[in-house]
Amino acid sequence: MDRFFKSIDYIEAHLHDKISVHEIAAASHYSTYHYSRIFKALVGDTPKEYLRKRRLTLAAKRLLTEDVSILTLAMDCQFDSQEAFTRAFKALFDMTPAQYRKINEPFRLLYKKPFSPDDLAFLQNNISMEPEIIEQPAMKIVGIANVYEDGDLSLPKLWSGFRPYRDKIPNRIGDHFFGIYENYQEDGDVTRFVYICSAQVENFDDVPDGLITRELAAQTYARFTHTGPISNLEETLRYIWGSWLPKSRYEYADKPDFELLPGGFNDADPNNKVYLNIPVTLKA
Repeated sequence: MDRFFKSIDYIEAHLHDKISVHEIAAASHYSTYHYSRIFKALVGDTPKEYLRKRRLTLAAKRLLTEDVSILTLAMDCQFDSQEAFTRAFKALFDMTPAQYRKINEPFRLLYKKPFSPDDLAFLQNNISMEPEIIEQPAMKIVGIANVYEDGDLSLPKLWSGFRPYRDKIPNRIGDHFFGIYENYQEDGDVTRFVYICSAQVENFDDVPDGLITRELAAQTYARFTHTGPISNLEETLRYIWGSWLPKSRYEYADKPDFELLPGGFNDADPNNKVYLNIPVTLKA
């Protein structure tokens, strides 16, 4: 977690600079892809959302304490125009910068504070869950790759889209399904990820058109059981990254992590179980 909070410090030190998620991740010594997933699980925002909210929060404070123009604030917050800054400010605070300055009520807004060790301590002391440590053999999978934008992942929608393909995959092994996270692409202000809905196969013979193949190497995983809708996975992930991993005998291995959905999975069942598999190694 020291590594993670170095990235928070980096953000705070560069709020008025043009920085990328790659640079923020580098401050924590995680890969950009996995850092972004850890960040979202811990903080609740993507790194870009968090950075934008921190900038807008400071801009709101400056509106009341400094004789500064809205255009200057927009430029300091790395917006391309005053109009773009005003739209983002209103989306976050439900009023324009000019309206906020006129009202002059600093406690009217719920400011976005920097994520702190106190936030982490609350998480660590209020939830308890122990995973199963498993040795997952190497496996071959076939499925469909879904590209989604940062903060716009809908697992129910992706798995619903996979339904027409899942019974057409030849050479299946077992009846489980695997949701695998991979890839990270940053294009200007747009960040994209890839999520693969898939099934395990014995070999890659006769793979239907439109489906992709992947091979996952053997790996040690901490397997957590999540009960309930997959739309609520964020709370379980927040516990894993923020509480269990820092206090465990293990450290994160920068390998693919995946969700295992049992055969007969029904997201409408409140007792539905999803198994989250986090790659780990023993701490030195």
